[in-house]
Amino acid sequence: MKTENRPGISVVLPCYNPLPGWCGTLEDHIRELNAKLSDSVVQYIISNDGSTRLDRTHVAALSRIPNVIFLDNTVNEGKGSAIRKGTLRAEGDIIVYTDIDFPFGTEPIVEMVNIFEENPNCWFVYGNRSAEYFKKLPLKRRLFSKGLHLMNRLFLNKHITDTQAGIKGLRREILPEVQGTKTNTFVFEVELIRKLIRKGIGIEKVEVSANSSIVFSDFSMKVLFREAVNFARITILGGLWNDLS
Repeated sequence: MKTENRPGISVVLPCYNPLPGWCGTLEDHIRELNAKLSDSVVQYIISNDGSTRLDRTHVAALSRIPNVIFLDNTVNEGKGSAIRKGTLRAEGDIIVYTDIDFPFGTEPIVEMVNIFEENPNCWFVYGNRSAEYFKKLPLKRRLFSKGLHLMNRLFLNKHITDTQAGIKGLRREILPEVQGTKTNTFVFEVELIRKLIRKGIGIEKVEVSANSSIVFSDFSMKVLFREAVNFARITILGGLWNDLS
């Protein structure tokens, strides 16, 4: 990877009302990942999505860390929007986005970097969540995730096993595909992966498991309904039937 001053890797971290202690946890993960990728300059972009309870002293402290950028998007638009805005500031040839609490730790990021270095035909890597991960989810989220998993196999590609794990990696060359998505909510990744499949872009996966310290939030029925509508819009209403092989 690159050793000059320009970052070789950019890590985009969408952020919305993180749990107390998030700042210290993030600093720990930054130090850990920097140590694991010591041959590279790693850039971190915190993309705030209209959080209402961020301690600005924490933000100021993070902004003083080398290669950390804080984007203060004042309106809550959704995870997809936060990631698109964050990737616009990414300077690395490899771009990874993951949740700000690093729910799967730092090792999957290292694995993604290794895949890109070793396989020039791979342009996008997604995290594939373990069975143990789903057992830890609140019931409504577990049922929604399992249902979405089945729908992904029906409407996307039978080989794409998981679209919603909170970690993805891509080469800079396909960044326009990210910026071309329109969905702002969690299922924007379904839209993105659909675009990549249609263009025949090489996709691989890494297996991921949740950190033991992660606290899972639940989804309201309103959120679940919204995501189901967005999924239908992206797939069925988007004419994906014509693209199935």
